[in-house]
Amino acid sequence: MKLNVGVIFGGKSVEHEASILTAIQAMEHIDKERYEVIPIYITKDLEWYTGGCLKFIDTFKDFDLIKRYAKKVILVNKSGRYVLQKQGPIKSEVCCLHLAFPMVHGANIEDGSIQGYLNLIGIPYVGSNIYSSVMAQDKVFMKQALSSSGLPVTKFVWFGERFYRNKKEELFKQIDELKYPLIIKPATLGGCVGIETITQKEEIDSTIERAFKFDSKVIIEEKIEDLIEYNCSVLLTPNGNITSEIEEIKTSKEILEYGDKFLVGEALKDSSLTRTCPAEISEKLRKEIETYSLAVFKMLNMRGTARIDFLYDTKKKLLYIDEINNIPWCFAHHLWEAKNITYQELLNIMLKDATQVAIKHQEMTLTIDNDIIKNTTNAKLKEMK
Repeated sequence: MKLNVGVIFGGKSVEHEASILTAIQAMEHIDKERYEVIPIYITKDLEWYTGGCLKFIDTFKDFDLIKRYAKKVILVNKSGRYVLQKQGPIKSEVCCLHLAFPMVHGANIEDGSIQGYLNLIGIPYVGSNIYSSVMAQDKVFMKQALSSSGLPVTKFVWFGERFYRNKKEELFKQIDELKYPLIIKPATLGGCVGIETITQKEEIDSTIERAFKFDSKVIIEEKIEDLIEYNCSVLLTPNGNITSEIEEIKTSKEILEYGDKFLVGEALKDSSLTRTCPAEISEKLRKEIETYSLAVFKMLNMRGTARIDFLYDTKKKLLYIDEINNIPWCFAHHLWEAKNITYQELLNIMLKDATQVAIKHQEMTLTIDNDIIKNTTNAKLKEMK
């Protein structure tokens, strides 16, 4: 029997469009002999739709097509059955799901939000849980966790908007301990959105104000000027965690813009970006990247696959962990294909792991019966402390 897999994508995120591209590409590669693919698109207004038309990119060029041909739905738990149900006066069932497969990117959805919602409903899903997702998405949590475990990150300062408004002098003292130039980032975003360079102290206020337009939490870190970026993915398999091929990224740009990292193939010819896979690096550096990648994946207790991005200071010969991508763009399948793991095989491994987690979850004790409510009266309730 085929399993019905609900592929969830979109959402209220600055990486909404990137999520659509990831999902459409992945849905094409899921093994159709094992799985029935059910697309579930979340609009920027947080409306949920399902329908076969959502498997095609042209549908998303005209939202009227979605409203005309897709069904507006909600995902509900009906006595242990996970049902996509029509919205409206007649709440008829559209289909039943066995698994959810989040293919979302960015804050407000990839960051544990969708995982929390799926947990609440009870439906098993592919990939990392809510805790791993939060840690991966929030650059401050991520850097604090990595540095406390002895893993290398660049020197940084973080702050919220209230601290910035009320204790600016104290904040600037912390920033003064960093070496210019600096990089400022919205703490919970991805896709290079809202990132700027600060070359002198006089620029700090204006760049912080712009960053707060994207996020309520901001991080400032030392910039590596003589830089090469490396990407490495990790996959949970039945035989343990394994690493993908390593990719090298170089650019003449001061900072990559949103969309730059999505460029591949022919699109790279007219860009300032070069991608080399496998990376032409020493065996020592390769081993270092692989070791750190596995350590990050294990430390955050991740599942499915993740991509870890590295910064390499070519002058000082030092490697730093930059970002953790809990749901990588297109699942970084090109890094796995370079290791002779096809896109379909990659997705199959992730889906199989999710089914095993679901079976284990059913065996766990999740609630406990007790007499707390039964033996409590209104009088006793008033006395409770």
